[in-house]
Amino acid sequence: MTNDKGQMTNDKGQLSIVNYQLSIINYQMTKENSILRLANITKQYANAKGAAVAGVSLTLEPGEIMALLGPSGCGKTTLLRLIAGFERPDGGTIELAGTTVASAGEWVPPERRRLGMVFQEYALFPHLKVADNVGFGLQRVSKKEAKQRIEEMLSLVGLKGMENRYPHELSGGQRQRVALAGHWLRLPL
Repeated sequence: MTNDKGQMTNDKGQLSIVNYQLSIINYQMTKENSILRLANITKQYANAKGAAVAGVSLTLEPGEIMALLGPSGCGKTTLLRLIAGFERPDGGTIELAGTTVASAGEWVPPERRRLGMVFQEYALFPHLKVADNVGFGLQRVSKKEAKQRIEEMLSLVGLKGMENRYPHELSGGQRQRVALAGHWLRLPL
């Protein structure tokens, strides 16, 4: 979605697209091909109130560099995961060097997309919910006290209400805060 200033937005805040370098390997480039083209990309996670990415469209031409900037939770990491093929969009089209890699009738798996991506890693267990990741390793306290301390820590890092989400349902910044909350919770009192 674009506002009257040409800035892309979603229901969680402004998503600015400025100078992100995407490495695409061995695609045959012609003057007619954009390096990357997104058309009305949308992604909604099952447990989320709003869309993680809502109607994003952009084109990156050969020689251009682009960056994704915005507040935590506005869809930057989700958009990159969609481009890389680690997530499937709910709507829209993704093209790499003129080749459609994701649309309603087309899907190219990540290993066949020939592009590179550097991940944000925070040592979270993907099979554990946020509360379980924060409380992992917490010892010698009752379940009631552990629950209370986890809730306090999640509130402190601004993630209250996200206890039942999995790491893949969070933005990169939110995952970083889960990791910090877990670390802080296990520090000696």
